[in-house]
Amino acid sequence: MSNRKFNGAVLDITTLPTEPDHERTFHLDLIAPDDLKTAVMAVPEGSDIPVDITVHSLIDGVLFQANATVDLHAECVRCLDPIKISRDIDVSEMFFTPEAIARMRDEHGDEGVEGLEVLEGDKIELEPLLRDNIVTSFPYQPLCSQDCQGLCDVCGEKWANLPDDHKHELLDPRFAKLAGFFDKVDSEQKES
Repeated sequence: MSNRKFNGAVLDITTLPTEPDHERTFHLDLIAPDDLKTAVMAVPEGSDIPVDITVHSLIDGVLFQANATVDLHAECVRCLDPIKISRDIDVSEMFFTPEAIARMRDEHGDEGVEGLEVLEGDKIELEPLLRDNIVTSFPYQPLCSQDCQGLCDVCGEKWANLPDDHKHELLDPRFAKLAGFFDKVDSEQKES
């Protein structure tokens, strides 16, 4: 199939036989939208998201399985260097026919069908399935490396680029006016 927009993407499974134990495979190249991101990480807008999908027909509905590969961009939370990560995302979801949901509701009540996905016609909405799985796969605090030391809290330089003996002499601001006092006393004593 050709490139398609990510937002509103729908998979038409009309060609999937309704008898159990049949399957169809699909390949989609979706285009990443501008809102596929969190505060610290994003899938670059316009990048390709290849998605391989297998749909299995079962007695009570269909089993949807997909694998998507996404490129993620972020900044290291310690040193602010750019990070690029490629992730494989696996999605698996069971969609039940309305008849199966009605039967389960009769057998187990409303609580027995709570949270189950219903197959509406011959279409499966891809965006919510993929979006939820992609965004929840993002690392909470992306790092350029596990041993990243971050930035010096005084000068803002990367610790990895600074010498081992790097340090800053910081005076308490309450004593800043006294900093030159002893130099002044020493010079007065030398003059006398």
